[in-house]
Amino acid sequence: MARNDSPKFIKFEWLETFEIGCKTIDDDHRRMLSIMRQIEASGRALRFERCAELLDTLIAFAQAHFTREEALLEKIGFPATEEHKDYHANLLARAENVKEVCKVIKSERAFLDCCEEMFGFLIDDVVKGDLKIKSYMQEKGITHRGRSRRD
Repeated sequence: MARNDSPKFIKFEWLETFEIGCKTIDDDHRRMLSIMRQIEASGRALRFERCAELLDTLIAFAQAHFTREEALLEKIGFPATEEHKDYHANLLARAENVKEVCKVIKSERAFLDCCEEMFGFLIDDVVKGDLKIKSYMQEKGITHRGRSRRD
C-alpha cells in the first residue's frame, strides 16, 4: 500500500443494506467498525501499545457479538445455525492470528496492512456471513424486535 493510500476500512461507510434487521446485532457490527477505526488512528499515531489493547478489545467484543448472534439464530430457528457457529469459530481463529502479528509490528505501513486484514474479518462477518441471516429473517417477516411484521 502506498503511503498516501488510505486503508479500505477508512473509506468504508456503514450502509443500511448491511443491516440484518436486529438492532443489537447491527449495533454490534457498527461498534466493531468503530473499534477498528480507533486501532487505525492509534497506529497512525504510532501508539502501538494502545493498538494492542484495542485489538484485544475487538476480539473480546467479537466473541460476545458472536454469542449474541448465535442465540438469535437459535431463537429464530435459522436452519444453518451450526454451520454459522463454525464460521464464527473460524473467523475468530483468523482474527486471533492476525492480532498476534499486528501486536509485534512497529511500522505504520506494516500496521496498516495488518489493519486491512482485520477489516476483512468484519467484512466476512457482516457482508458474507450474515447476508444469509438477513434473507432468512426477511422471509420469515422478523423485525428488529424479533416479531413478525404480521403481528
